[in-house]
Amino acid sequence: MQTISVKQSIAMIPDGASLMIGGFMAIGTPERVINEIVRQHKRDLTVIANDTATPDRGIGKLITAKLVRKVVVSHIGLNPRLSGR
Repeated sequence: MQTISVKQSIAMIPDGASLMIGGFMAIGTPERVINEIVRQHKRDLTVIANDTATPDRGIGKLITAKLVRKVVVSHIGLNPRLSGR
């Protein structure tokens, strides 16, 4: 088995990919992975998750960076960028 870095693994994700991301309100969300997606500026993503967290945490970082084309979630109420607040 070979282990690769977060940087290498994110490099394999194409723009326009669909990603399932775990966690609830950024608790348990893979922050290092999300940070690297933002750093590499992967765009037009479809994110499938429980929620969109807040603008500065978890999946909210992807929303804030305008990298997400579509979200499929069960709860967006605490992220003002999506909830209309």
